Amino acid sequence: MKIKSILFSLLIIGALSSCKSSQPDASWTDKQWTVVEMLGVPVQTSNSPQDAHLFFNAAEKTITGNGSCNRIFGPYELEKKNRISFGNLGVTMMACQNQDFENKFLETLKSVERYQVTGGQLWLKDSKKRVILKLQ
Repeated sequence: MKIKSILFSLLIIGALSSCKSSQPDASWTDKQWTVVEMLGVPVQTSNSPQDAHLFFNAAEKTITGNGSCNRIFGPYELEKKNRISFGNLGVTMMACQNQDFENKFLETLKSVERYQVTGGQLWLKDSKKRVILKLQ
């Protein structure tokens, strides 16, 4: 009876630990995902904190980042078949020189419905499976 109890406990622990590692966003954590392309147009980057970027917190299912001027934060959700959606995102309200770019980035994030990780990049796609954002 004791052996069955131990085996059952090990089975549960193994199942729970494999669930966490099977979540694709677990590998996205602790990495700055910088926007390198938006709507098919390459985005110039400067390797500075002002580059448009996202950080994923897989444990809390939240993102933080920068739109090129203002900070971005909010929830996201992963679903089956590589589906992803971003909830209501909060944004600080500083006046920016790149306001048009930032507004377009935020609007594009609202259109994201799918994702694909390929070649060290995170591709975010719209409902027609077109890549609308590339991050690396």
